[in-house]
Amino acid sequence: MATRWIMLGVLFVVRLSMGYQFQSVASVSSTLVADFGFSYAQVGTLIGLFLLPGIFISIPSGLMTRAVADKNLLMLGAVAMITGGVLMALSEGPSGLYTGRLITGVGGSIFNVILTKMVTEWFFEKEIVTALAIILTAWPMGIAMGLVSQGLIAETLGLEWVMYGTAGFALFGLVLTAMFYRDAPVPADQRVAPFRFGLPRRQFVHMALVSIAWALYNASIILLVSFAPDILIGDGYSEVEARSVTSLFMWVSLVSAPLGGRVIEVLGHMTATIIVMTAFSAVGMMAIAYGMATEVSFVVVGITLGVAVGALMSLSSEAVSPENRGPGLGIFYTWYYIGMTISPMIAGWTKDMTGITSAPVMLAAGMLVVTIICVGLFRLLQKTWPITT
Repeated sequence: MATRWIMLGVLFVVRLSMGYQFQSVASVSSTLVADFGFSYAQVGTLIGLFLLPGIFISIPSGLMTRAVADKNLLMLGAVAMITGGVLMALSEGPSGLYTGRLITGVGGSIFNVILTKMVTEWFFEKEIVTALAIILTAWPMGIAMGLVSQGLIAETLGLEWVMYGTAGFALFGLVLTAMFYRDAPVPADQRVAPFRFGLPRRQFVHMALVSIAWALYNASIILLVSFAPDILIGDGYSEVEARSVTSLFMWVSLVSAPLGGRVIEVLGHMTATIIVMTAFSAVGMMAIAYGMATEVSFVVVGITLGVAVGALMSLSSEAVSPENRGPGLGIFYTWYYIGMTISPMIAGWTKDMTGITSAPVMLAAGMLVVTIICVGLFRLLQKTWPITT
C-alpha cells in the first residue's frame, strides 16, 4: 500500500474525533435547556463557539506551516481539544461550558487548516478529489456517531461523560499521530521562506470566492444536523428516532463522497456535478422542512451533498499556487469559520423570532443556492482573471 494512503488513514481518524467533539453540544441540547436553562439561541451560540476561534486562528495556523512541522501543529490542536473537553466535563455552569467550547474550537481550527494541507500535499496531482472526499467524510461520520451515541450516554451516565468521551477520542488521535504520521515530501521549488505574509491579489480573490462557497455548503449541513431533529419531533418522532433519521444523510454520504470523488476524477465534468448535486440538495432540504417523504429526502441530501463535497473542496487547490498553499488555506478557513460561527446563531434566532420549527432548515437550503452562485463566479474569474498570467 502506498504511504500516502496509510497517512490518509491516520488523518481520517484524527478528523473523526473533531466531528465527534463538535456534535457533543447539539446531541445534549435538551439537557442544556432543561438543566442549565438555555434558550435555543444560546444552544446555537454554544454550537457556534466551537467555530469562533477559527476566525482568528486560521491565518496564523497557515503561516505557521512555513516554520513548524505539520505533524507538530496537528498534535498541538489535539492537546487543545483534550483540554477543552475535560473542562466542559468538569463545568457546573454556562461559563465553564463556554470556555471549554472555545478551547476545543482552537484545536479544531488548527486541525482543519493542517489536515487539509497535509492531504493536499500527499495527493496533489494524484487522486486529490478522492482523497479529499474521503477525509471529509470523517467529519459527518464523527457527527453521526455523536448523534446515535451521545444522547444515550447523557441519559445513562450524565452530560459530563459525553464531554469526557470527546476528550478521550482526541487523545487517541494524538497518540496515533505521534506514533505513525510523517509529513509529506515537498518539492524544493514549492518551499518558501518562513513567515512570509500575504498573498498575490488575484489568489486572494479567487480563494475568497471558494471560501464563501465552502463556508455556506458546510453551514447548511450543520444547520440540518442541529435543527432537523426538532422538525421530526414535531411530526411525532421520538427524540431518539429523530436523531437517528437525521443521521441517515450522513451515513449515506460516507459512501457517496468517496465514490463520487472517484467518478468525477474518471469522468470529469466537475463544475457541472457540483452545481447539479448542490441544487438537488437544496430541494431535498426544503422537502425535509415541509415534512415531505422525510426519510427519502434525507437519503437524497446524503447522496447529493456527498458526491459534490470532494470536488468543491478541491477548488481550494486551484485558487492558489503550491508555495502559497498554507497561507491560502488559512484565508480559506477564516472565511469558513466566519460563516460557520454566525450561521447557527442566525438559525437559532430565526426559530425564536418566527416560531417556525423548520426556519433554520429553510435557511440552509438558501445557503446552498448561494454556494452555486459562488462556484459559477469562481469559474468565470478563472477564465477572465487567472491567478497566473
